[in-house]
Amino acid sequence: MRQHYRMVLSQSRRMLGVTEDAEDVAQSVFIKAWQSWADFEGNEAQRRAWLLRITRNATIDAARKRTLRRMGPLDTLLEERTAQVLSSPDFEGDVILARLHAAISTLPPKQRWVFQARYFDDRPYADLALETGTSEGALKASYHHARKKIESILLLELESQVF
Repeated sequence: MRQHYRMVLSQSRRMLGVTEDAEDVAQSVFIKAWQSWADFEGNEAQRRAWLLRITRNATIDAARKRTLRRMGPLDTLLEERTAQVLSSPDFEGDVILARLHAAISTLPPKQRWVFQARYFDDRPYADLALETGTSEGALKASYHHARKKIESILLLELESQVF
């Protein structure tokens, strides 16, 4: 747990945007991992991928429960989420980066996970495929669709001079 806690927490916090929720997810991840740790057979890289898969699934479940994709006007939703990002003590950035995070938060959880892993962490598709049990081609498609959605959201926002 000591070795992987920061990794699990940061992956979950980036997706959920709320430290307390990410801490709850991390706790549940390590409970699940502890229950199966002795049965796991594999090297350290495989163990890390396995732990990240548990993290991903638990984080996506938490995101769904929080109904992060609530309905409403997109501009209002982006304003609320930008304010939330800017007020977070974990956020270090400007308004433009906060807008990017707000746009990312509107993605479906699986696309959000892939986008953040590739865009912010520059993680290879091969590693993500191990963690998710998804083909590299499907992950590339998810990343592409996520990028296009974010671009269109930010362009709409720019056109409406919200920036």
